[in-house]
Amino acid sequence: MKLHAVTAIAMLFLVAAVPASACHFSTFNGGADCSGYFGSGNIYIVQELESVILHYELVLTQGATTVETVTGSVEVFRSAPDFNVTGMWKEELCGDYAVAGHFWFTSDYDNDSRTFEVTFTCECDHEGGCHFTPGYWKNHPEAWPVMTLTLGGISYNQAQLLAILNMSVRQDPTIILAHHLIAAKLNVANGADDSINGAIGNADALLVTYPLYSNPKGSAKQMIIAAKDVLCAYNETIMPGCEGYIMPTLDRALQSAPNLGEKSTWGDIKGIYR
Repeated sequence: MKLHAVTAIAMLFLVAAVPASACHFSTFNGGADCSGYFGSGNIYIVQELESVILHYELVLTQGATTVETVTGSVEVFRSAPDFNVTGMWKEELCGDYAVAGHFWFTSDYDNDSRTFEVTFTCECDHEGGCHFTPGYWKNHPEAWPVMTLTLGGISYNQAQLLAILNMSVRQDPTIILAHHLIAAKLNVANGADDSINGAIGNADALLVTYPLYSNPKGSAKQMIIAAKDVLCAYNETIMPGCEGYIMPTLDRALQSAPNLGEKSTWGDIKGIYR
């Protein structure tokens, strides 16, 4: 994973004058980047205590979504007052993130805490990412890399996009085009290759001319079906290392379904699922 840019990776805190009789952070340095997080420093511990328990919590967010929360504690001894907490994020990061860190301890001789906030941007690696179908994204909303998408120049949030994915195909070609356009955009945002960007742009342009639910006929319908077929082929391509992914039953049925041409009926399509 490449680190594209880091707005801030650490904040250093030095303790102001604190009575020598009180336990306190002598120094603290905390931060985070695309790889992981850290917190280090020194705690002054009074003679009456052998140790204190240092607690920490780090919250990784992307936009308004919490991606990961890390909590833990370590014992810091008076004889070895330096501490160093480090860790790696569970998944590779892609996009803009923020981390809020909180380190604290309590004792009979005083309490003390330190916090930090950092933001950074992680470059997305588009090599080797898996391609997933509309059925996968419909059934795994927790895996979405972004919470909003634009279809035909109109922005939709995740709830609205899931509502579209849950709509029956019927005979309206704009709906099935939207299904595969959503999947293609999520695949690219999730790290799949962006070779499909030209087809995505074409699909968006078609949905500008023929908005969602407009149910166009004739040559316009055929253009939309052709654009859907290109996106469908991309979404159903199984990349090396992604062989364990099993296409949902609904997607396999759609793959073998006749194109939604003028002679197709909803009854013909429903028969595929029986």
